[in-house]
Amino acid sequence: MAPIDFSALLEMLGGKREVVAGLLDTFVTELATDIDAGRRAVADQDTEALRQIAHRIKGTSANLHASVLSASARELESACAEADYGLVTLKHEMMCDQSERLTDAIQHWRANPDNAAQ
Repeated sequence: MAPIDFSALLEMLGGKREVVAGLLDTFVTELATDIDAGRRAVADQDTEALRQIAHRIKGTSANLHASVLSASARELESACAEADYGLVTLKHEMMCDQSERLTDAIQHWRANPDNAAQ
């Protein structure tokens, strides 16, 4: 499954690539901040802070048609609620991997304006 559905996102925003690009730029910046904060929360074993970060990533990525990251964040949020630290660590790593995949896909999409639907 693709990390993001650019076609659906473009359609949702009236086909305006520049609007989508600006929105994705903001998202990538905020995602990087959240991922860094999540790493600190894991190091501090602060599952409540990590749960809040996962919740935010889950919602934002779902709104942007990035369903794989959203699902991964949902799993992390659930693991945090269960307070199973081994599972929390694993789900956090998985969310970070999906975050990287999504960021790479967005960078590729931004660098290839002729592929508006990809």
